Amino acid sequence: MVRPIWSGSVSFGLVSVPVGLYPATRDHTVHFHQIERGTSDRVRNRRVNERTGKKVESDDIGQGIRGR
Repeated sequence: MVRPIWSGSVSFGLVSVPVGLYPATRDHTVHFHQIERGTSDRVRNRRVNERTGKKVESDDIGQGIRGR
């Protein structure tokens, strides 16, 4: 059983309500997908070599500056 981090009460005139603050136990963030306007089709980002058109794995990707 999870214990509250803080416990107390909130008063509204003559009425007092007990309150407890509990830690979050899972990720509650919202995740969005990119979609195309008009069709609502999902858009995906794929890692592809510009010159060959072949798929590139995440482990094979580095950072750098391309010279002119």
